[in-house]
Amino acid sequence: MIVPGFAGIEDPPSQQAAMRGFPPIQIFLIALAFGVLAFPLARLTGGGEVVMSANLESAAAAETPAYVRVRFAHPPQSVRLMQSGRDLLAGVDLSASPAETEAGIRISPDGDELQLDAEWPEGTPDTALTIEIEPDGRETREQTRWSTGSTLSELLLFQW
Repeated sequence: MIVPGFAGIEDPPSQQAAMRGFPPIQIFLIALAFGVLAFPLARLTGGGEVVMSANLESAAAAETPAYVRVRFAHPPQSVRLMQSGRDLLAGVDLSASPAETEAGIRISPDGDELQLDAEWPEGTPDTALTIEIEPDGRETREQTRWSTGSTLSELLLFQW
């Protein structure tokens, strides 16, 4: 209804149409919903204590018998393949290619880093050296590296 003398002013809307809810109840319902979701989310994302199994530690520390072969085009003066401070090629005869020995290696699920160091006589051209490791019960893995000058020093990563 339009009031005479006042252009464009209408009666206020009815009280029921203006009410859209009770804010304290709405806040309570939202807080309740967050509370219900907080418990399972805290369990899913919360950090728990990680316990390392003794079986995994002993398996990683155990040595596996393996054949280690070295192939080369030019005979090196010396070759060392180190794992945890131990030379896997100690006492190998480098007079003919391939040179082969049996050694115990540690195999971890994340891979194993072996330090390869080799030296050739002066005047030897750049040459390739291949390391092949065949652990007992696992596939053979090999890596080839090229020397620069008379030395070679590389870190090799083997994964089984």
